[in-house]
Amino acid sequence: LDPRRKVFTHGEACVSMITAILFRTLQLYRICRFATDTNVLNVILPHINPCEYFDDRLADTLDAIYEYGIGNLEMVLTKAMISEFEIVNKICHNDTTSGSVYGQYNKEDAEGIDITFGHSKKHRKDLKQFVWSMSVSDDSAFPLFQQAYNGNTADVTTYVEQWMHLVDLLDRSDFLYVADSKLITRDNMAHIIDNDGYFIAPAPLYESYKKVFFAALDDHNQEVLLPYKKQVNRGFEKPFSFSHNQKEYEIRMIILYDQGLASRKRHALDNRVEKTRQAFAELKTKLNAYSLKSKKAIKKACDAILKKYQSAELFSYTISNDPIIAYKNKKKGRPAKGKTPEKIKVVTDHFDVELHFNEMAFEKEQYRCGYYPLFTNKPQKDLTIEDAMMAHKDQYKSEHVNRRAKSGFNLEPIYIHTPKRIEAFLFLLKIALQLIILIERTSRNNIEKRDKGLDNFMPNRKDVRNPSAEFLLKTFEYVVQGEINLPDGNSCGFISDLTPLQKDILEIMEVPACFFSYEYLFDTS
Repeated sequence: LDPRRKVFTHGEACVSMITAILFRTLQLYRICRFATDTNVLNVILPHINPCEYFDDRLADTLDAIYEYGIGNLEMVLTKAMISEFEIVNKICHNDTTSGSVYGQYNKEDAEGIDITFGHSKKHRKDLKQFVWSMSVSDDSAFPLFQQAYNGNTADVTTYVEQWMHLVDLLDRSDFLYVADSKLITRDNMAHIIDNDGYFIAPAPLYESYKKVFFAALDDHNQEVLLPYKKQVNRGFEKPFSFSHNQKEYEIRMIILYDQGLASRKRHALDNRVEKTRQAFAELKTKLNAYSLKSKKAIKKACDAILKKYQSAELFSYTISNDPIIAYKNKKKGRPAKGKTPEKIKVVTDHFDVELHFNEMAFEKEQYRCGYYPLFTNKPQKDLTIEDAMMAHKDQYKSEHVNRRAKSGFNLEPIYIHTPKRIEAFLFLLKIALQLIILIERTSRNNIEKRDKGLDNFMPNRKDVRNPSAEFLLKTFEYVVQGEINLPDGNSCGFISDLTPLQKDILEIMEVPACFFSYEYLFDTS
């Protein structure tokens, strides 16, 4: 190897890349500049010159991580964090997102994921992508396990594999696994049940599930009141069974009513009705011209409107024909003088469309607004309807972590062009997210214990009790280090005095104030 690549270890390279991620530097070629322009890496790794953090050397470390086994490192590090910080893992949430890339990303060998075209969640069909799955704990949304998949991987195929990784990580299977509706397939549910696991997820409204759901709505007479924030939701449950591989499974179908969801859905329903009416009114002005001269063409246009606004159950229509009869000369040209020209009858179709609103169907649809079904195999004595509602509503935690990675930490666009290095870098990104969550968790827990938040932390705000890690770290951005040359030829180092806010932040983060001294940070003697 090039001797320049042996200056620091793979572990030190990982520390430098994770630190750069925390400071929003995700391009390997920019870490040299980051190390030069800031004191951060100089404090953590004082024996390494900034010019040593060149991208080829850091890429060697990503290769080494991949060769060693990303999953093995995930287990070792995350188990240690869970033990040290006593992370509670009774409920685990899983969600997937897609990471878009710019460029060809043609794979040169068989190693790593396939970055290719797939169902883009950004609706960018022109960009290749990979799928990134993240599992988090219900305790502060602490990231537990991550994995990258091929760009054309269907989400439904990832959930069981992620559940098995969590079982290996936590050394138990009795946690509640929370996911979105794509978890609910017979294969996935049967596998988790057969291996003594528990899940909860909203049921996809396929025709078979929709039929059972609507039947349960029409055949119940009692609901449990569920307090949630400043409103009261409702819920009830019905048994549900399915068969798989000649085996019968009994689970619970919990049907919840959410006031906020009902308000949004009713507004959307009214909007669909109004847009359908407007579309038909516009269609009537175009009849009997161009491509709308036949009953078949008009019927196709009407069906397209009902399909577009999903209002086929709310409206029906009739197409009527009131032909226009006219007479014209049988022969062309001017008739002979004194003769009456022979006439022939010409019948021209003249279609009209009448739209009919189904009031009963509309009222039924309004009644259903706000209800949604959850499937779970957790027994009622261990998971009440209220607990099920809260477990599902906390699914935002995994979505928030993914959103934070893609927006706050600028995961996209990906600047690394080798698939296996992308997988290794995502592993380091997850460690950075773990650190961010631990900073916030420690700070907020200590704020809650002392029952006093941070003053002057945000503009014009006092007693801030939910500070984000990004802003906590940013408070220390302008801590200054310097040296004074003394008359005797020696020098004296110093750093700027901490402000009251900075001292308060160190206290809630459980960092001793003495760590912010020149001797601790810069004196390497």
